[in-house]
Amino acid sequence: MQGLMYRLAELDTDSAGLVRVIDYFDTLVRHGADTASLLRASAQLADCVVGIEIADSSRSHKNLRRCDPRGRWSPEPQLAPSIVRDIAVDDEVLGTVWIERPGSDLPLDEMLVDRMALTAAIILRPRRLLTESEHTHNLLFPMDELAVLTSCAGLGLDPSASVRVVVSTINETAHLQFSKDWIPGRATGIEADGEYLNLVTGAFIWPAEFSDTARAMPVRAGMSLAAAASEIHTLIDTARFARSQASTTTPFVNADDLGALNLLIPGKRIDHTRIPDLVRVREFRETRDGIELLETLRVYLRSGTLRATADCLHLHHSSVAHRLAKLSQHIGFHVDTIENRARATAMMMVLDAM
Repeated sequence: MQGLMYRLAELDTDSAGLVRVIDYFDTLVRHGADTASLLRASAQLADCVVGIEIADSSRSHKNLRRCDPRGRWSPEPQLAPSIVRDIAVDDEVLGTVWIERPGSDLPLDEMLVDRMALTAAIILRPRRLLTESEHTHNLLFPMDELAVLTSCAGLGLDPSASVRVVVSTINETAHLQFSKDWIPGRATGIEADGEYLNLVTGAFIWPAEFSDTARAMPVRAGMSLAAAASEIHTLIDTARFARSQASTTTPFVNADDLGALNLLIPGKRIDHTRIPDLVRVREFRETRDGIELLETLRVYLRSGTLRATADCLHLHHSSVAHRLAKLSQHIGFHVDTIENRARATAMMMVLDAM
């Protein structure tokens, strides 16, 4: 929305000032400004004294504050308000805002006071507490950094806590039921854009009972790479990618098990340090055995069989098998199986480019 506003302003130079005033006050709302910060910011923008008067809930008296461009409260002398607007919430007037412009009004003064009144109404509007479901949605699809931190606080979740997101197909009869032991904070499952999302702890593993659920529903699900709660929204696509690899025989897929193949997700730049395969292989490459065993894997992937690899390296095929088994222990998956060939190949390609 902000980008659209500024593109429109570029097309019409007369509107540029209006757009900046609107964006100025929208920014205050996004950052959770209170009436004091609204008044200070308005005085700086107007470059004159501004004021606000708010009736308290009993209507027995009113709270009046004025501020000058230097942030001083109730400065003297007091001028008569040059432009005044009501602060209206649901047809009820809660107070007024104004500016005290010495001399003639400036062209944007009307707009400025209008936005002051609108922003004050947003700040003073009785706020409904967000539900845990809404906080979970805002954490997974945040508007900005402030929304992330607010959602973490609302869910009782440490922003640095390691979490993952599970994306599953929507089933009209049931969803995957996660034990509370696997749910970080007070997060809840949510539906969004035709899929179901659950936030789980970083140490979550698929429980055995999910297999029965998958056969009964049926359901396909993918789990993202792990990340801090404040950054998990950047890795939702790894869960979707994992889900796309699920099948009848493998209904649940962990993005960790796809290794460097996660880098194939269109439009996403994933930090290599988030992919366990790449972290382990990079560390292992620095060891004495690492170079030899990784070269064995490179030849094996190119040759396709143990015997062909043995011929290339002038080894017995059992020695090649032993090396690959040893490498698998260090890397964390069986590098010589058919189902892991693409994963191993992607890992080596990325390693060579590091």
